[in-house]
Amino acid sequence: MNPTLKALLALQDVDRQIFRVERELRALPEELQRREATLAARRARLDELKREVHETRTRMKEIEHLTAGRRAHQRKLEQQSAAGKVDAALLASFEHEIRNTKRTIADAENDILRMMLQVEEAEKEIATQGALFSEEERVFNEFKGNVEAETLAAEARLADLVARRAKVSADGIPLAQLEMYRGLLKTREGEALAELSSGICQGCFVNIPRNIVVRLARGAELVTCPSCDRILYAYA
Repeated sequence: MNPTLKALLALQDVDRQIFRVERELRALPEELQRREATLAARRARLDELKREVHETRTRMKEIEHLTAGRRAHQRKLEQQSAAGKVDAALLASFEHEIRNTKRTIADAENDILRMMLQVEEAEKEIATQGALFSEEERVFNEFKGNVEAETLAAEARLADLVARRAKVSADGIPLAQLEMYRGLLKTREGEALAELSSGICQGCFVNIPRNIVVRLARGAELVTCPSCDRILYAYA
């Protein structure tokens, strides 16, 4: 095997692990943020329901207060219409106003009943959402603690891998080929090299032309996959 290729394989073994740990370190806070956003949305929905119930109850009290005033007004009209010495025109006016007042009171009572039903349904949902929020909050706090522990463990593994990589010598690797390797590490997410097995690149699973297979077998140069650009290697 080409000496440069052998040196790159040694680097690749450590770099592959480094990339895996770095992906884990990126994924952990991303998942934590996603769950935190879900929990915040649940909390916002719960707060919105509570606000709606409070506003509806406030409106119900206002209607009840107005209705009490209308009932008092109705009684007064009824007393006035029942009093003696009331001419026919005034009596008709009283009766008309009494009917309108009764209708307004009935409408208000229907509104209050409708609002009571709304509050009842909203309170049921509040209970459901509250239970879901409490459980999700418990799971989130547990997950958050696990993330903190896993992050510390991953950071320790990463530090160890970086130290191991420093011991893997890059000496003897031409600068141009080393730069090519480093560029592929980024574009191919830690997999700069790919094994050639049975004429197939194991990085992208494309059949490799015969002339490239022959060049790789000669071991005189680095050979890349024409499809994914990874540096090819093969075990004898």
